[in-house]
Amino acid sequence: MTDNPNDCGVGIRGVAMGIDSVVWFGLLFAAIYPIAALTGDIETTATGTDADLTGTPATAAFLLWLGLGVGYHTLFEWRSGKTLGKYLVGIRAVEDDGSPLTLRSAAVRNVSRLVDVLPLFYVVGIVAALLSDRYKRVGDRLADTVVVRT
Repeated sequence: MTDNPNDCGVGIRGVAMGIDSVVWFGLLFAAIYPIAALTGDIETTATGTDADLTGTPATAAFLLWLGLGVGYHTLFEWRSGKTLGKYLVGIRAVEDDGSPLTLRSAAVRNVSRLVDVLPLFYVVGIVAALLSDRYKRVGDRLADTVVVRT
């Protein structure tokens, strides 16, 4: 489907995202527990620590988590073209012409990730990539970027 043999398909990108999901899971705790501590919705017992957020604190923690996740992808891709997942599988995000990502293109492709994940498990992003000549998900199309092998 692709003219460039260095372009990455959905399989290897999925593996990278699976690895990055572990980072996102850690970021979830980094978002929940500080909010819970600030609002007093945290309980520490002999068996562990529990945060029970509802309403506005839960919404704040969710938005913080999304911000941290998008920020993680944006900053790492802007600075190196790679998140931890991309690094471990040997791929990177670049501009269409092969140059390093700008902060703008990294931000656009990663804010757009919120559309790519819809409705569940990156269905929109996978379909968009499979219908693209360079395996571009929605974020890649909007930011004029592509993911390539390193």
